[in-house]
Amino acid sequence: MKTKMKHLPIITLVLTLLSCSNDNLTTLTDLNGKWVDINTMTDTLTFALLGDKESMILGRGKEIRNGFLLPKHGSGSYDYELLTDTISLRWVASGNLNFRRYYFNKTRTNIIIEKFFDTNTRGTFLTFKRIN
Repeated sequence: MKTKMKHLPIITLVLTLLSCSNDNLTTLTDLNGKWVDINTMTDTLTFALLGDKESMILGRGKEIRNGFLLPKHGSGSYDYELLTDTISLRWVASGNLNFRRYYFNKTRTNIIIEKFFDTNTRGTFLTFKRIN
């Protein structure tokens, strides 16, 4: 009985490692880098690891609001999860912990994504191309 109990932690560890999925690793590799909006040529998406978490960072430049130079609305880091033809996003700076789904399609050179940072323009699509 003691011999079987010695092997239980090892068997548990092996089974745990084998059951882990690496889908997100493939996702990060495919998206990794910086993408620029082909219309504005200023808005950017950057997919990278922030700590141990995959994140998408939206760069939109700065604007003056209430006398202060601040990042444009929606700029910043987003937690994301890719689904079939959609991306589920949660803006880290928001108090809302819920994810929202938006259309998402990645080709070899482009990303087409529903405009997620302006809720007044739902149904508008943006095209980003990889710049590095």
